[in-house]
Amino acid sequence: MFNFIFQSIQAYNQVGLFIGALICLGIGGFILGDAFYWRVHALRGSGTIIGVLERNGIYTPVYRYALQNGQTHLAKSDTGSNSVRGKETGRVVPLMISAHNPSEAREANSHLFDVVGAVFFVPGIWLAYIALTAYPITRTTWIMAAAMLVYLGERGYRILIPKGQRLSVEEWKKQHHLDEATIDPTEVKRIEDVFSASDVQRAQQKRVQGYKKAAPFLGVFAVILVSVGFYESVKIFHLEARGLRAPGEVVRLKEEYSSGSGAGHYSYYAIVRFHTEKNVTVEFKDNVGSNPPSHRPGDKVTVLYLPNSRQDAIIDRGVWWNWAIPGIVFLSAAFIVLILIGMLRTGMTRKN
Repeated sequence: MFNFIFQSIQAYNQVGLFIGALICLGIGGFILGDAFYWRVHALRGSGTIIGVLERNGIYTPVYRYALQNGQTHLAKSDTGSNSVRGKETGRVVPLMISAHNPSEAREANSHLFDVVGAVFFVPGIWLAYIALTAYPITRTTWIMAAAMLVYLGERGYRILIPKGQRLSVEEWKKQHHLDEATIDPTEVKRIEDVFSASDVQRAQQKRVQGYKKAAPFLGVFAVILVSVGFYESVKIFHLEARGLRAPGEVVRLKEEYSSGSGAGHYSYYAIVRFHTEKNVTVEFKDNVGSNPPSHRPGDKVTVLYLPNSRQDAIIDRGVWWNWAIPGIVFLSAAFIVLILIGMLRTGMTRKN
């Protein structure tokens, strides 16, 4: 009975992580794919901001640009915000113009969608890694997955709008102002007319000062992440290149308390015992912890270790998953560096 409850809790957590991973990977993949599509298929040009369109406190830049044939067109950005940054009238920006809708554009030097996509995609990889490595895939996992899919399907069916009450695509576009093929120039306002010039300047100065204060901390954090990633990469490289594999057994669990994110919780780490090629008995703590625990005393595992450094041994989860932790650390460092570069470029633009 205890084993059944234990396996059910494990399966519930594992399937929940899988669902979270699929959601994050789906959203992140869609956003990154859309950003890639824009960069490959969009028309390139230079545009001048002539004003903004205001809807519910959100200001969307409007550009005037000219194609190679000399024709002048108006296009609005596909993103807007309540900030005045980057919306100064007369500002010239490189544009990507939609190949299907000449009245829709996106700044070519903006990496907003790439960053947002990565914010969803990277956690999705991490959740999938935890689901596959922290918990064993058992028959209970498949049963729990089927039960959760049935439950989600039933809840989804309940919230579906009856067919007779659904909006048509044309009505939905009209409600969200997506049916406007052309831009009414009378609705375009200069951002300087919405906010005073002094307000715009103060907002810009305050933002640049905030960037200057945050940049050193982000830089140090990125260096720390790169250092950790390099250390973990060297460790895994040596293990994969010169390490030996041996059968091991989980002998007990070590409970450790963590107060991260302001909410304390316990994680359980497997203590593994194995015998080296010289029949020396070694015990080590696995570097992956979870709650509920992913292993139980008596579980058989494969150990990867170095003959000259046995305490650096790890539970061998395969080449791909062994490299997952340093890979995620490097991706996180790259994400921080992209934010830092964007902040520095914004600060330099404001100075000029």
